[in-house]
Amino acid sequence: MTAARYPADRELKRLTAELTSHSPRFVELWESGEIGSPEDQSRHKIIDHPDVGLIALDCDALIVAGDDLRITVYTAEPGTEDAERLALAVVLGTQALIDRA
Repeated sequence: MTAARYPADRELKRLTAELTSHSPRFVELWESGEIGSPEDQSRHKIIDHPDVGLIALDCDALIVAGDDLRITVYTAEPGTEDAERLALAVVLGTQALIDRA
């Protein structure tokens, strides 16, 4: 998709040539012309948060048409322990928890 969108991009052409010369699998995929399916835009991930532990999340990539902008959204199934852990992780943010005793 990127090569079709930017046909004059020299760095992209260089990268494609390098991958083609080093990877038979890349050549196979490149020549197939397949670009993936819409289902590839959503994935399941497990995040190991340092304060709340493992969180099972759905990861969705939203693509802004006409731009090179991709937004990644992480959500948890509502009403689950994962949703509670995610909410806690959001509240904790980047603050450092220290013992002041």
